[in-house]
Amino acid sequence: MANKLKIGKDFLELITHSKNYVLAQFLTLGLASITLPIYTRLMSPDEYGVMSVFTSFEVIITIIFGLGIRGAVSRYYYEDKNDFFDYLSSNIWLILIASVGLTTLAILFQNQLQSFINIPYGMMYIAFGIAIPQAIFQLYESYLQASKQSKKVASLNVIRALLATGLTIAIMVQMDNEKYYAKAIGQGVGAIMLFIITLFYLKNNLKFSIKKEHLGYSLVFGLPIILHLLSQNILSSFDQIIINQLVGQYQTGIYSVAYRIGMVQSVISMGVLKAWIPMFYEKLNKDKNEEITILAKKYSIIVMLVAVFLIFFAKEIIVILADKKYHEALGIIPIVVVSYFFFFLYTIYVNYAFYEKKTKNIAALTIIASGLNVLLNYLLIPKFGYIAAAWTTLITYVVLFILHFLNVKYIIKVNKIVSIKIFLPATVILVILSILNNTISTYINDYTLSLIIRIIIFISITTISYLIFARN
Repeated sequence: MANKLKIGKDFLELITHSKNYVLAQFLTLGLASITLPIYTRLMSPDEYGVMSVFTSFEVIITIIFGLGIRGAVSRYYYEDKNDFFDYLSSNIWLILIASVGLTTLAILFQNQLQSFINIPYGMMYIAFGIAIPQAIFQLYESYLQASKQSKKVASLNVIRALLATGLTIAIMVQMDNEKYYAKAIGQGVGAIMLFIITLFYLKNNLKFSIKKEHLGYSLVFGLPIILHLLSQNILSSFDQIIINQLVGQYQTGIYSVAYRIGMVQSVISMGVLKAWIPMFYEKLNKDKNEEITILAKKYSIIVMLVAVFLIFFAKEIIVILADKKYHEALGIIPIVVVSYFFFFLYTIYVNYAFYEKKTKNIAALTIIASGLNVLLNYLLIPKFGYIAAAWTTLITYVVLFILHFLNVKYIIKVNKIVSIKIFLPATVILVILSILNNTISTYINDYTLSLIIRIIIFISITTISYLIFARN
């Protein structure tokens, strides 16, 4: 009991909800890491590359169809008004109408679109079919997150992920070629199922009306966020589309496997983030800035420990999760992991801007970072191959973090933000241990000795981190 009191009620609440969201995040992403052993053994690198590009494209389409207003739903929930479900209904109808119109427009330019993304037409059509119900479900999910119904979010996403993954594998083992279609079909069935469940839960609250004041609130908040979310997606996965364009599906497949393993870092970060945002908003409303700082410090240590684990044991992870024809991706996993640590730092500060409703600032800065990412990728990938994409992602995530910190502190001028100094210890430890891991891999040829050293170091860092939790 004493240790629980020292750790803090807020941190225990963060962990409780984070646990639910992390589980949901793993399964929402199609069990990306857990299913790697199956997918990489059933699919060639070329097929895996097409599947990865399809996933990136589907996410982009969902962002566009969502009009950037899922964040507005979370924010409106804290406006202390009594018409929330009227507001939610207006936005559901808006997205449905806009999605149908945008799909029609895309079909008119389907040849140009297919030439750019370089995947089969059938995969492109399925992506549009998934995006419409997915965008609507995300509004309902935002309401559940804002109202701290993390178990329901986790349950819905677990059901969807299990159904989609099971169906994908069942279809894939029956196919001789073009196995990426199995993934598309599985994702499509899962998205439609969540759409039906959303309508079921909202059947007593959904209104057949659209109110101008609700649309005005959402569009002012959300339209700049489309650019922000698209730019964010460019930073996280558009490099796979560029690799596919410039050097082919094989290298895309290899890079995507490393990206999926490194993305475990993102899954943990995003899972904790979904629990963090409602607590963050509540504490800002009550001007509890010191409590935010304490919680953010503990949050950073969790993310750092996950990053160190993935870096130290990347070799063991890739041997377990991927077929040997993908093992050349090992070298870029640490780079991807460190990139997502800086993505975590960025999320701490960007949420101050969301709270202040300064979405234009958010969009502008994220566009700058994503533009830099695209430029560097087109310059460097033809010369250095897919490894360049990993380094450009790291560079641009560092830039993204710095830009949004400066925005909150010096442009928006939010009072009493979390000091950047509290993240310095975790950042320094991560960088030092990344260099140390590379040194161990380079100079210690005995695998058993190398593994023992890495285990001892990781246990030591974890123990020290726990003591820091108990002290604060």
